Amino acid sequence: MVLAQILEAAMLVCFGLSWPLNAYKNYKARTTAGTSWQFILLITLGYFAGIGAKFASGSLNWVLAVYFLNLVFLAANWVVYFRNCALDRARLAGATLEAELPANVKSVIVATDGSAASLDALSFAAKSVDLKRADRVEVLAVAAPGNALSAQRAEKAVALAKESLSELGVSCVSEVKLGDAAAMIVQESVDRQADLVVMGSRGLSGMSSLLLGSVSRTVTEKLACPVLVVK
Repeated sequence: MVLAQILEAAMLVCFGLSWPLNAYKNYKARTTAGTSWQFILLITLGYFAGIGAKFASGSLNWVLAVYFLNLVFLAANWVVYFRNCALDRARLAGATLEAELPANVKSVIVATDGSAASLDALSFAAKSVDLKRADRVEVLAVAAPGNALSAQRAEKAVALAKESLSELGVSCVSEVKLGDAAAMIVQESVDRQADLVVMGSRGLSGMSSLLLGSVSRTVTEKLACPVLVVK
């Protein structure tokens, strides 16, 4: 019985340790981009279900305290999430995008994967930021090494993005890189001395964005230049 309690507590500790780190990372990011409130809600409901099971079975022991401790950590994530929601709203309701960005935006990188989110980001940037005044606009897609399907998808993504920009009167160049999406976007932005990076908050990564953290959040944290993340 004691061993079972220890193992249950160990499981809860392993899960619970990630939440303070996640809350701190989101606090530093200052945006909800890449954060899934649905995922946090699912975990919260799971903990409440575990607590309910303890009461229903009459197994009221010290492990219950670990459940409540995890809920405290989750509550911190909720607080940070709603704080970041407020920051996102304030940025949208504040000064125009042109006033927030440096006046000398000359090099712009638009990251795309062909998803609806990346195309929305492209359209928003073209209309809200005068991309025509940039000396260089680059459409960038990243493919997985050794994956022919990923390479085809990346080529199609940049072609579609170039076509969309052309219709808006914006000339651009395209690049397809192989490797990790976030790392390649960061590296290309540094190499090209980008003044602005534009990308969608979510793309084709699916469940991996919940487990590993989103590409957009990683890029935002690692780049010194402004990053426009369109939700």
